[in-house]
Amino acid sequence: MRSDKVAVFGVPTAAGDFAPGTERAPFALRQAGLLEALRATGRRVVNLSDLSLFPFLDDPENPRARNVARVACAARAAADEMTRAIQEGFTVALGGDCSIAAGTVGGARLALGRPVGLVFIDANADLNTPETSPSGRLCGMALALALGLGPEEVTSSGGSRPAVDPDHVALVGYRALDPGERGRLGDLGLALPAIAGHALGMRATAALALDAVSNDDGPIVVHLDVDAIDPSEMPAKAVLTPGPGLSGQEVSDLVTALVSSPRVVALEVVELDPSKDPTGACARRVVDLIARALAYRVRG
Repeated sequence: MRSDKVAVFGVPTAAGDFAPGTERAPFALRQAGLLEALRATGRRVVNLSDLSLFPFLDDPENPRARNVARVACAARAAADEMTRAIQEGFTVALGGDCSIAAGTVGGARLALGRPVGLVFIDANADLNTPETSPSGRLCGMALALALGLGPEEVTSSGGSRPAVDPDHVALVGYRALDPGERGRLGDLGLALPAIAGHALGMRATAALALDAVSNDDGPIVVHLDVDAIDPSEMPAKAVLTPGPGLSGQEVSDLVTALVSSPRVVALEVVELDPSKDPTGACARRVVDLIARALAYRVRG
């Protein structure tokens, strides 16, 4: 893998979400100057473009797990593209909604031939299953799906089930938990809520997260749901998670510290809803965050 290259691909899906909108995020981030910002860091950008569109479907006939077939298709496509992208260099995967995680992490595991860790930055734990989910939306089951819990069509989308082992996961920045999610926190390598991360500071939080991913110092994917950022700064979400979140600067500092580690091989950014971002300001903030993280990453 050449460390001076960064591969970018998009998964334009709202298949697992609460409403349409997130499927436009990869386009919006490119329009906001992502590729140019990455080139300005001095890296060669391999633009793998976007996959096919996977639109939102309400699917009231399956209220416990909505739109499973379409979510599984998107996750499989994401896994296939990740196996290609990660051979090019550090990879930036643009969602779409959170439900692609089982595919992207599983694809990285398949491409690298070894267990892959996951730092999951999100306002929600995403540890629901069809049995516990209040909504049946698979975006709220994203981490559980990556852990092999839930519909097999999705959990096996990355070529292995699970895509990631529980003790290889650090969940960081959450501020909301559903009752059915609480019992699964103890299985993870780390579960650090936003209030604790704020108190510790982002460098310490990043160090704890990396240390908690116990895959023999192996590769790590960082998953960023933009709703980890306080909604006062990041309103471009289909559904806003209540409660005070980390600031935009804190999340940028956290991602930058994580991506600085040579263990981190990919950054996945999800859940930006351009329909809630009429001026494009939120997309530009996300572009700045990604570019800053890559600018500070040391070339080996």
